[in-house]
Amino acid sequence: MTGNEIRTAFIRYFESKNHKHVRSSSLVPHNDPTILFTNAGMNQFKDYFLGNQEPEFTKAVTSQKVMRAGGKHNDLENVGRTDRHHTFFEMLGNFSFGDYFKKEAIAYAWEFLTVVLAIPTEKLAISVYEDDQEAYDLWVELGVPSDKIAKLGAAENFWSMGDTGPCGPCSEIHYLLHPLQDGKTPVQSLEDDDGSMLEVWNLVFMQYNRDADGTLNPLPSPSIDTGMGLERITSVVQGQNNNYDTDLLRNLLDVIAKKAKYTIGSTEEGDVSCRVISDHMRAVVFLIADGVIPSNEGRGYVLRRILRRAARHGKELGFHPGFFADLVADFVPMMSATYPEIEESKNYAQILLRQEERRFSSTLHQGMKILDDLLAKMKGSSEKVVDGAEIFKLYDTYGFPPDLANDVLEDNGLTYEQASFDQAMDEQRNRAKSAQDGKKVDLRVNQVYLSLVERGLSNEFVGYQVLEQETQLQAILKDGELVQSIQQGDQVEVLLEKTPFYAESGGQAGDTGEIVHPEFRIRVLATSSPAAGLNLSKGEVVSTTMDTVVIGENCKVQSKVALTEHQATECNHTATHLLQSAMRTVLGDHVKQAGSLVNPEKLRFDFSHYAPVTKDELKDIEASVNQHIWANESVSSDVMDFNDAVKTGAMAIFGEKYGDEVRVITAGVSSKELCGGTHTSSTGNIGLFKIVSEQAISSGVRRIEAITGTLALKWVQENMRTLDNIAQRYKVSFSDIDERMEQLEVQSKEKDKLIEELQKEVQEAAAGKILSQVKTIGEVKTLIAQVAGDADLKAQATALVKELGSGVVTLAKVPAEGKISVIVMVSKDLSKQYNAGKLIKEFSPLIEARGGGRPDMAQCGGTNPAGWDAFKEQLEAKFV
Repeated sequence: MTGNEIRTAFIRYFESKNHKHVRSSSLVPHNDPTILFTNAGMNQFKDYFLGNQEPEFTKAVTSQKVMRAGGKHNDLENVGRTDRHHTFFEMLGNFSFGDYFKKEAIAYAWEFLTVVLAIPTEKLAISVYEDDQEAYDLWVELGVPSDKIAKLGAAENFWSMGDTGPCGPCSEIHYLLHPLQDGKTPVQSLEDDDGSMLEVWNLVFMQYNRDADGTLNPLPSPSIDTGMGLERITSVVQGQNNNYDTDLLRNLLDVIAKKAKYTIGSTEEGDVSCRVISDHMRAVVFLIADGVIPSNEGRGYVLRRILRRAARHGKELGFHPGFFADLVADFVPMMSATYPEIEESKNYAQILLRQEERRFSSTLHQGMKILDDLLAKMKGSSEKVVDGAEIFKLYDTYGFPPDLANDVLEDNGLTYEQASFDQAMDEQRNRAKSAQDGKKVDLRVNQVYLSLVERGLSNEFVGYQVLEQETQLQAILKDGELVQSIQQGDQVEVLLEKTPFYAESGGQAGDTGEIVHPEFRIRVLATSSPAAGLNLSKGEVVSTTMDTVVIGENCKVQSKVALTEHQATECNHTATHLLQSAMRTVLGDHVKQAGSLVNPEKLRFDFSHYAPVTKDELKDIEASVNQHIWANESVSSDVMDFNDAVKTGAMAIFGEKYGDEVRVITAGVSSKELCGGTHTSSTGNIGLFKIVSEQAISSGVRRIEAITGTLALKWVQENMRTLDNIAQRYKVSFSDIDERMEQLEVQSKEKDKLIEELQKEVQEAAAGKILSQVKTIGEVKTLIAQVAGDADLKAQATALVKELGSGVVTLAKVPAEGKISVIVMVSKDLSKQYNAGKLIKEFSPLIEARGGGRPDMAQCGGTNPAGWDAFKEQLEAKFV
């Protein structure tokens, strides 16, 4: 079976067991700041396991894209050197959310491996948690001999999501990869972890909730979470000892070798380079497709390191910069049938990679300069071993590969200390781990919100249809607690049975408005959704008919969305869709949303792009949006299956989480996007669209801010008024303002040049007047004088030294009471004998000054003008 066939077989097997096939989520975790990348199949189901959300289904199967590089998985150097280390891979998994448990999970896994994949049972062995007798007995019932079931400790066979929360024992299925050593049984091999066995599938039995004190409390609905690496199981099925020889990677490996004119198996290092490039190609293409951009921090830094490591190995194979970008076209067809997003972002990936390869080439050049400085220092000593921390700094700060640094050192008869390099590497890893640990966030929803869900309370959003709704008030929260009464001035959260208030989501601000009852009125200031199915309006009780109002059962209220603000937000949201469509037309189809903000005042749109947007491009984008607005095109929404929506050409947004059914917004003929936000019914309602700024916010990501409607008109009017004032001031028409400004700029530069020349003449004239004070002390011409308070000391001193030819000039000025400035300038022939910087440092305390400079010129500024006489005397004494 091919790797693709194994993936399909896995999904179809569990679909036959009534599991819902859930498509892979993005490599960028949705709403989870605790991890850099999606690093396990269960990541997208965290809310289910944490109890934050009622599962939409009780059984699921996935083939999940996974990244393990950075954070606690910071072992890049192993990739390509071991048989099974990867940065990117696919994790096959089946899940139960309170449905089946150990018996079924074990039976499913065994049947899939031994029947569907036809792996011989004698090749398989099992490990279970040492205290999990139930799992042990279930394996025995399936016919697995006891000498093939190892009981291992918590480190090997107990899984937890964190220090607290859901956890449980696990059972691992292992494949006999090499003959057992020295007559060992499979159990002994697993206990010794001697390398004979290969773990292929991990079945986690989520049956406890761990308290802060470590107590394990049984979960009311135990769950199942399993994970099996596709690359690893494919190597077993295809009889390969390493993942790189499977069809999932070998085809790409062969392309790389052919382009490099290298024969696989020729050298160990050559094979490593081919493996690294193949693994890293998959990683960077999928990361870019999921919206990650090369940068110097976070996910972008990991991407940049992976890319540079591939570029360095390309250099080892004789490739030139640009080879990695070219390789994208070879790789994408290999996986785009399963993951069409990489085909959509192919061109953008090539652009980014080409830029990064050029940057890395520059980095190597810069690194060589630093290495040359290091070599120069070493040549002046008898040391032959360079501090490894220096090489690590070169690697970590500049991305300069340590093995390349070592090659350069060896060419010069040197090496670097591995221990200090490893220590610096460990310290960096610990810092990264601490930084990641510092980001630990309790992802569990506040208990008060969960209590609402547990009581069966939720609400229906009706804001797509109406903006005013009579409904029942289901709950009021104050200070995080359920309350039955309110008073004027209370800050509250309100749960309505039917709500017209849109909750902040997808970059769109939550609605404001009011909730009215005969006995009270609440001004709604914001609306949010702290848990699935809960749409809470936050606000202030602005009036009551009595000191305390008791909220009775079946309390009916009138909810009203603030119409003006809501309509402005809708217009800005629809304009954002038109903007993205126009940008893809003008700049290219690589442009995708990387973040947004939509509120009544403005829209902000972050997008992927590799260069500043020119003024002409902005003009074209703006014109395109306005053309669609003035065409008054209809805006419609349709709910459809996700796959059907994508087939129609509807755009999805980086990092968003979509269900099976999605809402598609179609704005005229140019824009079709998946979007849950609210929109105006016709583009003409937007009125006018005006871009007010465009800037970079990070490498490869830029931001446009724009306004619409009356605010856009106001912006135009204010700017026209400013232009009108300028035109009147300079007595020109609007069309001549630009030409007039150019004339004034030319005139200003000419005047500046004239002033500079006059000042130079003045300084030279002043210098001429004080030349009479030149003394020859010893054999040195010296000039120590005080000049006017507005004099340019540097200009005068320069002119005087030039006039003297050889000598020392010291000038002082008192620009204001209690202030004094001094300059010492020495002709080059005397600068070694009379160092200006040292002279300033020696005598500046006399005028209560601090300063310094070069051997030929130094300055200082002090607060004791009375010390000038002593300064002169002691300075003159230097030349006697």
